[in-house]
Amino acid sequence: MKTHPWFPLKLLWLPLVCCSLLHGLAQDGPPRRDRSHHFNRGEIVVFGQDVVLEEGETSNTIVIIGGNLIVDGTAEGDVVVLFGSVTVSGHANRDLVVVGGSAELLEGGSVDGDAVIVGGSLKRAPGSTINGDQRHFDLGGTFPNLSWVGDWTVKGLLYARPLPPQFSWVWGVAAVLAITYLLLAAVFPRPVGACVQALETNPAASIVVGLLSIALVGPVVFLLIVSVAGLFVIPVLLFALTGACLFGKLAVYQCTGKQMGLQLGVRSLQQPALALLIGIALYTILYTVPVLGFLVWGLTLAWGLGAVFIAGFTLFQNEKKSSPALVTTRAALTGQPPVPTPTPQQPAPPQLESPVPDLAETITLERAGFWIRFWASFLDLVLLGILLSFTGAFFFILWAAYHVGMWLWKGTTIGGIVAGIKVLRLDDKPLDFSVALVRSLSSFFSAAVLFLGFFWAGWDRDKQSWHDKIAGTVVVKVPKGMSLF
Repeated sequence: MKTHPWFPLKLLWLPLVCCSLLHGLAQDGPPRRDRSHHFNRGEIVVFGQDVVLEEGETSNTIVIIGGNLIVDGTAEGDVVVLFGSVTVSGHANRDLVVVGGSAELLEGGSVDGDAVIVGGSLKRAPGSTINGDQRHFDLGGTFPNLSWVGDWTVKGLLYARPLPPQFSWVWGVAAVLAITYLLLAAVFPRPVGACVQALETNPAASIVVGLLSIALVGPVVFLLIVSVAGLFVIPVLLFALTGACLFGKLAVYQCTGKQMGLQLGVRSLQQPALALLIGIALYTILYTVPVLGFLVWGLTLAWGLGAVFIAGFTLFQNEKKSSPALVTTRAALTGQPPVPTPTPQQPAPPQLESPVPDLAETITLERAGFWIRFWASFLDLVLLGILLSFTGAFFFILWAAYHVGMWLWKGTTIGGIVAGIKVLRLDDKPLDFSVALVRSLSSFFSAAVLFLGFFWAGWDRDKQSWHDKIAGTVVVKVPKGMSLF
């Protein structure tokens, strides 16, 4: 096998070749036939597609990213394939470079230049020839074939979904993750339950904390690198963050499955293990949907990560409150209990005539669920959408102003009047401008996370959306016979 000491430098020109070919492709005309009546396809530069250079066809340089190549004809220029495989039964008159894939030379196939295979296998049939250098880097056998990277890039990343369903290895990864989640839930039931409770009680705060946590990862790692001494902390930080992401995803899956059991009224589906399986199945299917897959994946990541931090802080605060007081130095030295310091008797604080009412007793009217609120908002959109659509960029400002004004005037909107629902504060005070403004602005946040904040009104025990929880409000059904005008 021939070798070249400067061979690794050849890999450096791959990006330059790709850029120059893309520029040349824009200037080239359609494929042409040469004087020998062979079909000349010119330069071939494709992304995410398979190419077959048939017998009798010629081409100049070929660059394929995330696709496979079959050469039965003649490639006059270099052949570069990234994250794909190459089969040569014809002729490659210059170099053949395959990164993240395999190459196979059939009988009669030839490569006049160098043959470079990185991260894949090289097969040669008897009668095949390589006239230049032959270099094969299998990365120590750890990754015998990296073509899956190209498959995921083309069918997953470009479609904005983490799980492209057409590959069997994708379902293997999904099965491994599902088993991991089940084991974590069985070994750590208390932390997982605390995370689920954080999602149910603080859904909006969880996603805000999660987004902030993700945004701070980069700056924190940078500061640790700059400090030099913090380099030893980075692996621990990344390991802890990975664990928090796993627990967060687990909590989101279990919470979703539990809510589905509540909505269906089936108590058995609300059991932690079965609820987790339902959530895993549901989100796995969503991850295979283009565009929606990445949106849901990112949302669950931030939401679950925030729930982990909130649950951890809550558990720390509870343990701090319940921990016994420290003994005095004298007691620690003598082993005797500390002598209490006498204090003057103080009168007991006066008891309130009635305890503070809880959320269920504050408002006795029936709560409005998701669907009646949805139809009221839809009616508002139909009535005002046409008029507000002409305002262009001011649409959202006027939409928010309409709601604030109607809530201050009547406690509801036009659609709410038709549906018979009204917004009330939990402290029984009338709606003021600050509460109405906070509720209106926070409703955009409820919509920004795939409208999850609105859907929460159908899942929450108190029928509150995220902007209701932020503003301290609730939507109730007005009894029949009571006019909202």
